[in-house]
Formats: sequence, structure tokens, C-alpha cells
Amino acid sequence: MAACALPSAVVSMVDSTNREWVFKSRPKTQGVEASDFELRPCATPEPQEGELLVALHLLSMDPTLRNAMAGSQAAERTDGSQYYAYMNWHPGSVPSWMVVAQVLASKAEGFERGDMVMGMAPWRELATVSALAVKKVPEGLAPSAALSAVGMTARTGYLGAKFIGEPCQGDVVFVSGAAGATGLSASQTFRNLGCRVVGSAGSDEKVELLRTLGIEGFNYKKESVPEGLRRLCPQGLNVAFDNVGGETLEAILEMMNDRGRVVLCGAISQYDVPPAQRYGVKNLFHIVAKQLKVQGFIVSMSFSDTQNAECDETLNAWLREGKLQDVSTCVDGFENVPEGLLSLFKGSNTGKCLVRVALSDLSV
Repeated sequence: MAACALPSAVVSMVDSTNREWVFKSRPKTQGVEASDFELRPCATPEPQEGELLVALHLLSMDPTLRNAMAGSQAAERTDGSQYYAYMNWHPGSVPSWMVVAQVLASKAEGFERGDMVMGMAPWRELATVSALAVKKVPEGLAPSAALSAVGMTARTGYLGAKFIGEPCQGDVVFVSGAAGATGLSASQTFRNLGCRVVGSAGSDEKVELLRTLGIEGFNYKKESVPEGLRRLCPQGLNVAFDNVGGETLEAILEMMNDRGRVVLCGAISQYDVPPAQRYGVKNLFHIVAKQLKVQGFIVSMSFSDTQNAECDETLNAWLREGKLQDVSTCVDGFENVPEGLLSLFKGSNTGKCLVRVALSDLSV
């Protein structure tokens, strides 16, 4: 697991060749490939009034980007969905997504050269962004934590776990993909709220990490999800937080107790599978028979201002108090962005997956 530390040097303002990643083509039936992207040189932009020139340092790699790559191919009907309207990259475009970057030049009040900021930015080594689209990384917070422990994925885990999972003290909870970025956040949230938490992960090392965090786990590559759940949760589940979908969701529904809550956060097992070949869950009647609450959500759309404010305050407090661990895996080099994205579907990452650009290697 690579640590994601901030290089101490601030880059110098000298002429440099800039580079950008272009989304070249939608994935074919074989799934995402590095050839779906193209790295090309580009001009270094000049910031206008109210803008910042930034050097990308950390790029967030998230499973949901696979749906943006699929566009209208992600589902037969996407009309009427805010998510599908937003998550739709067009071939030939430069993707934009969450990053941590360093300010090289500022034409916006309140920002200075050397500031670390987080927000949405295009996949360019050197990019201009509106100052309104970013915020400063709080002093004392590791840049990696800004995208992991208190970032979008952490907020996804916390908000989904607390406000949709509605956990009660002593509940038995299952989190699939528990060693991934969102899974770790959800698992630690349930644990901190007094639940017994069981998680699935794809290696013995990841299961051991869960154990150190107070989470019981099993390696789904050695023990199937139905087997793991029957062994560790023979009395069933009160809450489940699913990041995987497919056969895992089917196993969850089988093990849910009456009036349980199932939080649907993702379906990474199905993202890289053509729609006609995706797994069909066969026991959906359990939702009726067991009177289950099954709800999906989008972190940026599903929660109130009050809930979001509580989430931010709690995550930051838990991180300071040691109740929330910042775990991330870094792929080094801007030229390795596709490798970082592909690693998600190989299960190579533990915690948050980031592509790291060493700022000391960049200059303007």
C-alpha cells in the first residue's frame, strides 16, 4: 500500500509542456481497456479573472466512472435520470473529476500560490479551474485524506450507512467490498454507531486490515458470500450495504431478517459486463416477504443540507479522534491514469484508489 504524502517542494513557474487525457472511445464487450484513453500534449492555459492555475497532485479513481464511460450504453433507458445525464463522458472530451491540486497562479481572492485545493478539475497536468469550484484542503489534513477519509467516497459511506441503513445499537451489518474506499467508510461508520460489522474482501491481507479496524471479514475468493454470511451471521442480517451487486446482492437478500434495510451503493461486479449478460437476481420476492427497505442513492443528490453538514462535522471529528482510518492506494504518474482506473476492476486497491502526480516533477 503506497502512502500518499504531499511532496515538500513547491513547483517553480517556468515553461513546460502540458499533457491531458482524452476519453477516446466507449468500452467494447471486453470491458475497459487502456486504449479507451489517449494521452496527448496540450497548451498550458492562462487563468482568467476568478480562476486558478493548478497542478494536479491526486486524482480520484472511482467505480462510478465506468458508467460515465458507458454513457447511454449503461442502460436501455436513461432519460429522466440526473445521474445518467451527468455521468456521461463523450468520446473526444477531456474528463473532469475530483482532484487535489496545488495552486500555481491565482486570479481569485483568497487563494495564493502554493495553496492545496480540492474539487472538480479536468484531467490535465496543469489546468485552470474556477475558484468557486474548489475549496482549500484544511490545514493539517493530509491531501489523501481530503479525497478518502473525509472526501466524496467517505461521505458516500457515512451518509448511506446512517441515513438509509438507519442502524441501531447491536444490529448485525454486512458490507460488501468492505476494504474499498466507500466500503471502509461505511464499515467504520456502522462500527462507530454500535453495530457488529461483517465485511467481504478480495484477499487475506484486506481481511486482516478489516480485523484491525474491528470489522469481521472473509475472503470471498476463498469462501463464497453465501458461505461467509451463513458462517459469521447465522441469525441473519439487520442491515446490508452493497457495493458489489449481482450474486452478492442475491446472497444479501437471502440472509436479511424481516424489516431489514438494504443500502444499494454500487454494483461494481456488473459495470464491466454487457447489459444482456449481467447477473439477474432471482430472489427479489424476499423484498416483499421480508418487508425489506431497499434503497439506492447518489451522494450528491439524496441528502439534505443538514445531513451533509452533520456528515462533514462527524467525519472530521472521527479522523481527529482516531475513530476513522485514512487508507489509500496510489498509482504513481499522470501517464498511468488508465492503470489506476483499471486497478479498481482488478481489486488491486485497498481503500481509496488515487493516481499521484509528484508536484516536484512538474513545472510551469
